[in-house]
Amino acid sequence: MKLSFLFFLSCIPIFAQQQFRTSDFGYSNDVIKVEESLYKFNKETKGFVRENTYITEIKNTYFQKQTLESYFGENRLIGEYQYHYNPDFTIKEIAYKSVEGKFGYPMKFLFQYEKGKLRKMIAEGMQTTFYEYDKNGNRIKEIEKDLRNEVVKTILYQDYKGTTTYTKLNKDGEGIGTDFTKEYFENGLVKYKEFVSGDFKSETSFSYDAFRNIKTQVYNDSSRIDYNYEFDAKNNRIKIAKLSRALPEDNSFTFVKITYADGATSGSTNLDLDFVKKYDEVFREKDSLLQHYQKIAYSEKDYLSVLKGDGDKIEIQDSYDNNFEKVVQFVDTPEHSSLVIFNEVDQTVHFVKGFYLDDFSKHEWQDAEKIESPTRIFWVKNNKFKISFYQDGKYLQSSNFSIENDENSKHLVVKSVDGTIYQIQNIDASEAGRLYPLFKK
Repeated sequence: MKLSFLFFLSCIPIFAQQQFRTSDFGYSNDVIKVEESLYKFNKETKGFVRENTYITEIKNTYFQKQTLESYFGENRLIGEYQYHYNPDFTIKEIAYKSVEGKFGYPMKFLFQYEKGKLRKMIAEGMQTTFYEYDKNGNRIKEIEKDLRNEVVKTILYQDYKGTTTYTKLNKDGEGIGTDFTKEYFENGLVKYKEFVSGDFKSETSFSYDAFRNIKTQVYNDSSRIDYNYEFDAKNNRIKIAKLSRALPEDNSFTFVKITYADGATSGSTNLDLDFVKKYDEVFREKDSLLQHYQKIAYSEKDYLSVLKGDGDKIEIQDSYDNNFEKVVQFVDTPEHSSLVIFNEVDQTVHFVKGFYLDDFSKHEWQDAEKIESPTRIFWVKNNKFKISFYQDGKYLQSSNFSIENDENSKHLVVKSVDGTIYQIQNIDASEAGRLYPLFKK
């Protein structure tokens, strides 16, 4: 599975630089277990869903086992890491195995030392990394080689000021190309990062709080990611908000349960919507609007109106002049010219025929027709008789359906990839660009 493979690759450089102790990850030394669940808003389910869970078991401040669970709808994938140490407590081996589902393949990361310094890390079946140091014991070079003994990456550590302030230059291959990633460390934390690939260049600056937790990532195009935290009495993170102003759909929220050596616990892995609303302005505003509009009673069945402006601008309101723009979705319509609207307040579907045609009237309010379907699926044909399908505010890929003749010549049979059979009724009498309900056969 591609996700699993990429997860392993991203872990390899981390394995080489961490000692896997509580202090390396910002936990107090009396923590014996950390459980954390990450949630994101899912547009399809109209709510927050748990995407993954990490469980870390710790003994005498050293990591012993980590379990990763990832969720895909009703499916669950589980992988497990076991940590083994040398007598001097340096990391000796990390063994991975899949526990449930096809979440990668069994493998080991082996660590070899000379005079207390890591000299080689072997990712079995993948690559080997070699490490070099200066006379002061500072790491100055990493060379990654693949199974054919060819150099795939060269990393240089330069400009040391003490042991924790330096630069890290990462290049592909032998390190002679012009593409690179360069990180500037201060007191062990990345404060600035450059990425160059051909004519493209990006720069990122980082800031941290008093507990060395990342607070901001600011990019050279002025976009940014902000982090907010809540802590328990021992300053361990129990709630984390990761917020992107430019891409709020990428916002994520992590909730953590800490278990201490004396049996006490703090925090929870359950979703805390009050914490979400505290930091996510977009969700807070939209949730407030939804709650407000759900209390409004309407006497008219078809109450949404739409106005087409210049430059593809769309305005929408209801019959009582309530602004619905932030609580509806304008559905992507790649195969026809009508505007499809999904109202999140009452989960209804509306459409305006021919809205995207050049001759559709601008700057005039037009009623949006409300339609219903017993299957919640709708179909529409264009002028070339191509049929598209929609459900709950989203366009359904046509490749997920096959269309056949029905025993009644007025109808058509539709079969979905999950085996459900539907019926398009009165196909010859239908108009191009108008949505119709799809019936179950």
